[in-house]
Amino acid sequence: MGMDPQVRAFIEMLKATIPADAPRTWQLTPQQAREQCERFFAPFNAGGPQMAEARDLRVPGHRGEIPARLFVPRNAAPKSPGLLYLHGGGFVIGSISTHDRLARELAERLGARVLSIEYALAPEHPYPQGLDDCMGCASWLSAHGEALGMRPDQLLIGGDSAGANLSAATLLRLRDEGSLPLFAAAILLYGRFAAGMTESLQAWGDRELMLSRRQMRWFADAYASGGAPRSGPYLAPVEADLRGLPPAILVVGTLDPLLSDSQLFAAALQKAGLPAELHVYADGIHAFLQIPTFDMTRLALERIAEFARRTFAGPR
Repeated sequence: MGMDPQVRAFIEMLKATIPADAPRTWQLTPQQAREQCERFFAPFNAGGPQMAEARDLRVPGHRGEIPARLFVPRNAAPKSPGLLYLHGGGFVIGSISTHDRLARELAERLGARVLSIEYALAPEHPYPQGLDDCMGCASWLSAHGEALGMRPDQLLIGGDSAGANLSAATLLRLRDEGSLPLFAAAILLYGRFAAGMTESLQAWGDRELMLSRRQMRWFADAYASGGAPRSGPYLAPVEADLRGLPPAILVVGTLDPLLSDSQLFAAALQKAGLPAELHVYADGIHAFLQIPTFDMTRLALERIAEFARRTFAGPR
């Protein structure tokens, strides 16, 4: 059976538009890498659901104000579910803008108000500063979410790649610091949950398709530039005691070096007795949910919406 034709066409497009001698992410400064990321994803953020409101906010945090954007879909009830969304980008790149359409798609599919935030990025702000921002936004949302139109009993947390790691770490820290359960469920998209080599990372070799092992080392070095350890429960959540976390849906593709991370974390959640469902998409690449032309993106969004509906319909 051949590769998914839409993915094959996307890979061919990348080969045709990115010169073979173009500098790789790890050869750029962090600021240059961020600008490159913005340019790459800009075309994929065009179109998509129209919001009733998209409003920029400033959330108070320990270091200062944290930029955020509130997305209110046209189908949102006066009091709707809410989603705190944490973008991906290896803790170094990515922004509200690079994930604009994905946030809007989630808002419409879930009928939820989405608060997408710009946490502090490494290496200027190494671990745990970005996680501190996520914690600050979670705490702020618990106090102010209802004023934004979010139902306090239907709050979700989610993110992709580094944002999925930060979502899991935020849940763990909230629990460990004695917070009352705040989030009803988690949406974890192709996250990095382990430390070191995994089966899929080993098999990935030197391939470069949205993410490479060299790029991941560059991200990890930046995130740990403040002298942080490379593992531990808030850096590699698969190592944590996961009891007490909410239900989770995990999404990943088979053409992703982080495939094993989602498989390992889903198994660890289930071993801890938690409702966790894993959806693996054949030929899904890293960040595929940011490519709206893929059929698998639409299918994954539908499954995420179904998961949320089941979560909110169940006993609380």
